[in-house]
Amino acid sequence: MNPRGTSRRIAGELRERVVSGRLASGAFLPSEGMLSEEFGASRGTVRSALAILTGEGLIESVRGRGRRVVGEPQVIEGSNAYEKIALDLKARVAEGEFSADEPLPSEAELVAAYGVSRNTVRRAYRSLTEDGIVFVRQGAGAFLR
Repeated sequence: MNPRGTSRRIAGELRERVVSGRLASGAFLPSEGMLSEEFGASRGTVRSALAILTGEGLIESVRGRGRRVVGEPQVIEGSNAYEKIALDLKARVAEGEFSADEPLPSEAELVAAYGVSRNTVRRAYRSLTEDGIVFVRQGAGAFLR
């Protein structure tokens, strides 16, 4: 089968998954590498198939994340790990779980609780700092404003 036919075949299979609901709105597609392996095709051929689906408006590219099925995802906010942590901390602040004179959970505590890297936790705290909710005191931790 020629490459154009192969990319159309792959696009057809992925289209069927989207239409049938096996790939729900907001779900991310497997990576190009995984799709290449699954279909026994080059990444370029897979990329062509994905371009067909993008052109049809079935999927979209999300920078740094991959391609996802167009539509409302189940979680509209907090699609990145740091955003989820920041949203969770905002909710806990709103519930009054933390006092202004006590530090918020340490980076190490949040790394263990969420199973993420220290940089992800730092990014969450940076987001909260930019929103004016907390301030970070070097060596002492993060505190409520």
